[in-house]
Amino acid sequence: MRVKLTFLASRRNAMLPLNYNHAVAGLIYRTIGKASEEFATALHDEGFEADRRRFKLFTFSRLFARRSRVVGDRLILESPEVTLLISSPVGDFIEHFVTGLFQSERFNIAGCEFGLAEAETIAPPEFSERMSFRALAPITESVRDEQDRVRYLNLEDDWSEIIARNLARKHQALYGHAPANDRLRWEWDEAYIEEAARRNRRVSALIEIREGIKVRGWLAPFTVEGSKELIQIGHETGFGKSNAMGFGMVECLNHER
Repeated sequence: MRVKLTFLASRRNAMLPLNYNHAVAGLIYRTIGKASEEFATALHDEGFEADRRRFKLFTFSRLFARRSRVVGDRLILESPEVTLLISSPVGDFIEHFVTGLFQSERFNIAGCEFGLAEAETIAPPEFSERMSFRALAPITESVRDEQDRVRYLNLEDDWSEIIARNLARKHQALYGHAPANDRLRWEWDEAYIEEAARRNRRVSALIEIREGIKVRGWLAPFTVEGSKELIQIGHETGFGKSNAMGFGMVECLNHER
């Protein structure tokens, strides 16, 4: 399930850092903690485990401002309204988060105070074995190189096997068993990427999620084909890694936000 939140900044021309992912993640945990400190702590410290990997099984979008401008390393909100989407297949997560929302009067993101104007649930698309998505947050994945260093994938890399393995582990963590079908093929939208290059528009984002820790992700549309189970997991938890830090959230093309 996913929830769409509309916030209103308390001050005119409120400012946010461009790297606000960690602050939004903190807001989510604090909101859940209003309803259940025990669940929030367990989610933060332990999460859900599969194949010796731990997953939080939630993701969130970028902040979408009605009107804004960038000045240096700050985002100036020329309109007070911003929207945020949050998604998780975990019932307790959604229940505690929504309960915590209505137990909170103000919401703080990186020192900027907001009030909640609206909260609504978004119906999921009808899942099929071939679907196209647009990114609501950068999508990232990585591998280890020959020197055992982390290398983030580029658009030219083959994402299919790595994404499929990641989604299968999330399925195992959520349901306690492997998906019936674990095949998945991933294709970036080459026409979109070529047009972006022609117009000198960036399709990547380098985000500092904590001091000194930067993650590169991609914002191009893509198509996946194969297991409906894995496609649904990707839609609900985020595709790729670092989902709980604001990476990998998508929406189905032609599906209303």
